[in-house]
Amino acid sequence: MQRIVFAVMLGFASALSLAGARAADDPFSVSGIAVDATASSASVAQYNAINEGRARAWTMLYRKLTKSQDWGRQPVVDDITLQRMIRSYLPSNERRSTTRYVATMTYVFNPDAVRRLLRTQNVPYVDMDLRPVLVVAMAPGYSPHSAWAQLWANRKPAGGAVPILPPLGDALDAQALGALNFATAQWQDVEPAASRVHASEAYLVQVIPGKGTIAVAIRLLGPGQAPPIPNVVVPIRPGQTGPQAYGAAAEAAASAIIDAAKSRSAIDFSKRFRLTADAHIGSLADWGLLMQKLGTVPTITGVEVLAMNEGEARIVITYVGSPEQLAALAAQSNLDLSNDSGSWQLTVQAATPTPMPAPQ
Repeated sequence: MQRIVFAVMLGFASALSLAGARAADDPFSVSGIAVDATASSASVAQYNAINEGRARAWTMLYRKLTKSQDWGRQPVVDDITLQRMIRSYLPSNERRSTTRYVATMTYVFNPDAVRRLLRTQNVPYVDMDLRPVLVVAMAPGYSPHSAWAQLWANRKPAGGAVPILPPLGDALDAQALGALNFATAQWQDVEPAASRVHASEAYLVQVIPGKGTIAVAIRLLGPGQAPPIPNVVVPIRPGQTGPQAYGAAAEAAASAIIDAAKSRSAIDFSKRFRLTADAHIGSLADWGLLMQKLGTVPTITGVEVLAMNEGEARIVITYVGSPEQLAALAAQSNLDLSNDSGSWQLTVQAATPTPMPAPQ
């Protein structure tokens, strides 16, 4: 009997762990929110603690999805609206007494509710899963054992929408990145190290000590073109130790990198555009599947059919954001939207077969 009880408890714990992992991967969820409340009873304390955590969760989510320049525009929502915006919550590390409740909370927001609110306020926000970026710390060159590189390697993620990853730092990276020149390095020079951490682009961050300040020069290397990022300059405060000053410089540089990535990915819903695409379909069922998938792309506001022929349809897509953002979000819905010499082509991506489990 004890073995059965233990197995049930283990299964329940595994389910909670899996749910927490899924929530952590959801861009519309926030985790790690500590709540602590005291009341006349345990149930009231728990209710108050969870409610109090909702407001902080909303602020964290807003800052996760938006650029820092828009943080002052955060919409103020009342308690009832906030409750409706949150789809679920998951407590961990719970402790309770007859009058107190303590826990660490994960709040999962309703994506459609968040989108509607931000659209009505004309706040640009990130509505796609941003891939990790590689950060190569240089002082003035790259060495995995330098204090500047170690600071980035040991930096704790801030829970933002842009995962910032250091190189693996082994002998292979030391050889590949050790000869980098900040001013002349190209994407092909860092692409092998970026691919090892599944990063789509890389940022060089070169620290420049000064008199009373620490500056960080930042260069983005990637397959496409992007505007330059200004140097980050952080003053050294009186009484601040060296590690503290350099840590503050690293955090300021990380914030600049996150804002740069968000600026290229944040969608401005105040402007609408139209795009004509040729959709390739093989059957009526394929057409239905295509329309269904287009309906899941959050930046598409309308679809109009111009012409239809056997195996092909010409449609006009009304959307917000840029064509590149539209294509990226369409890919997340298993749609391939590509530009072939000025002509947009749209197809449903083939489903990836699920691997069969190995025989026991």
